Amino acid sequence: MLRKRILLPIIITVVAITAAILISQSYTAQRSGIISAPQLSEPTTVTFDQYGVPHIKAKTLDDMYFTLGYIHAQDRLFQMETMRRLAQGRLAEIFGSKLIKTDTLFRTLGISRHADQYVANANKNTPAW
Repeated sequence: MLRKRILLPIIITVVAITAAILISQSYTAQRSGIISAPQLSEPTTVTFDQYGVPHIKAKTLDDMYFTLGYIHAQDRLFQMETMRRLAQGRLAEIFGSKLIKTDTLFRTLGISRHADQYVANANKNTPAW
């Protein structure tokens, strides 16, 4: 009985995440053109090879990481949002009450709380800040 109570929310979560990935991949990301981003300190270029793998050319690491994040979000924003909500125990807000037990499990694990503590204790003098 306990195994069924634990496995069902996990299976539902995996199915929901798989559906989210399939839905997010149905949208076409921008693969050409010019995008202006004030966060970049220098012009940065992105080219995609025949397999759709991005190749970033940037003069600074900060510009490279920003561009990588932008491309990642362009391709997988829904997945990123779903995983963030999973870690916070907030999937039921968008997928319904059947995921309350999953949310309870992830809130009990405290992943989001630990992440918040890590960020609060991070060195604010690093380049990322």
